[in-house]
Amino acid sequence: MTPVTPVFLPGDLIAELLSFLPVKSLVRFKCVNKAWKTLISDPTFVKLHLNRSSSTRNPLFTLVILHVPTTTMVYGKVGRGNSVVPYSLNRLIQNPSFTLSVDPYYRLTGRQSSYIIGTCNGLILLIGGDLYGYFRLWNPTTRTMSYKFGHFRSFDSPAHHRFTFLGHYKFSFGLDNSTDTYKIVASNYNPNIVRIWSVGHYGWKDIQSFPVVPVHSYFGENDVHNAVYLSSTLNWLAVHNDFDYDIKNLKVEQFVIVSLDLRTETYNQYRLPRDFHEMPSALPIVAVLGGFLCCSYFYKETDFLIWQMKELGNDESWTQFLKIRYQNLQINHDYFSDHEFIHDTVKYHFQLVPLLLSEEADTLVLKTSQESHPILYNWKENRVQRTKVTTSTTVTDDSRNSILWCSAKVYVESLVPIF
Repeated sequence: MTPVTPVFLPGDLIAELLSFLPVKSLVRFKCVNKAWKTLISDPTFVKLHLNRSSSTRNPLFTLVILHVPTTTMVYGKVGRGNSVVPYSLNRLIQNPSFTLSVDPYYRLTGRQSSYIIGTCNGLILLIGGDLYGYFRLWNPTTRTMSYKFGHFRSFDSPAHHRFTFLGHYKFSFGLDNSTDTYKIVASNYNPNIVRIWSVGHYGWKDIQSFPVVPVHSYFGENDVHNAVYLSSTLNWLAVHNDFDYDIKNLKVEQFVIVSLDLRTETYNQYRLPRDFHEMPSALPIVAVLGGFLCCSYFYKETDFLIWQMKELGNDESWTQFLKIRYQNLQINHDYFSDHEFIHDTVKYHFQLVPLLLSEEADTLVLKTSQESHPILYNWKENRVQRTKVTTSTTVTDDSRNSILWCSAKVYVESLVPIF
């Protein structure tokens, strides 16, 4: 028998081949030998793998599930908790109706956390506490969790103002890619204060306050107006000058997108798309779809428009991505009523939120305020599918569960370490 000649692969070829594998496999392969463990943990390899994951692998998103106990009462209040479960967007499109069994690992109460703030490069920023808050970074794929950091009470509240930190500030999360530093932004408009915590450093730092009024300052309970992260920037829908909570009193020329550059910690302002010249019945939505900053809004109560900023930072590069007629979505936007007040009230509370875009950019996941489950719209085939995702409970679980679809965020599995 002819002896088998061993094949030796150069280290750079091994790294190239391994970079195409999923995270869970690579975590196991750290046990092959010391050289592989060193390679897979190397920051250069981690970045290479992240770039491959972001561009070639099955896209994921976070399903945020609210658990409300049906029997457990704590000091007269119903205790609540959340789970955050990464799920495949392709699987949702292929099978829009299913029951999800929630692994207890994804329950945030077991992580001494309450809410998800954001995701970036496979890391999920969680927040916990009450009057005194803190953060934790979590990589659910590598199953690693940071210690608590960023502790604070409401920064500016005098002793007689008993604001809890969750009710007083809005938080955002992103990466300064010039230094590979993850940053948390705490913002409040009244008073107008913005502070930044750089992960791996200690202490909050004041930066310039908002030059305009972020819409989330008035509609803080609505996740659709939170900041969206793209390429070292955080972006909010905003208006010039204060307003009185009634969108009917706003004018189109008041609207801008305010963008915080995490590298320079300075602001830019961008105009909305050029055809935004008539006040819609609901506030525009700023989102990230398909790797582009997007702006969507109702048009003449017959269509829904989505625009893409093809060159981030250039408001001359707005390009219309989709114009969808309501009838194609099979939703009822005809609010005519015998009672003018009812018509007006319902009209101004209707929302249509683009949540996710498929890898092929042909299917949108949209959430309408009329329905509890999102809809899938394939614009190439002009086909609509209703989703119905439920969650299963364990024998010992007495909670009532609901999915917070407007809190869904794009997620990518990565080897990025917890600091």
